[in-house]
Amino acid sequence: MVTKPIPKYIRRVADANLSYWVLNYPSAPFHRPGLTFRDYGPALYLGMMTFEEHPERFFDDPRADLRGRYEALKGNSPLAWPEARKVAWAAWERAHAQALACQTGPIESLRLCAHA
Repeated sequence: MVTKPIPKYIRRVADANLSYWVLNYPSAPFHRPGLTFRDYGPALYLGMMTFEEHPERFFDDPRADLRGRYEALKGNSPLAWPEARKVAWAAWERAHAQALACQTGPIESLRLCAHA
């Protein structure tokens, strides 16, 4: 199988989104009091990496085996898959929106997308 190189703007989106989630997970709709970034980290990582690996696919593409991947990397996270899926979706959706902005978006996106 030949893999396509990941465009630089996609990698910048992943880096920017990690920083975003570190700072903003407490105000996200999925946040439960008492949980930390470490609890959400595996699901956030899954969402961001799913987009980075295959930006041309939809989040629920069955080839991604998101549940299986989450179970393999969740570690000590207390999130069961139904809750983790919402977190992963939020991360995927943000990465997707940021990447679209890099391709077609407003001037504010240019710093993120520079040298793509």
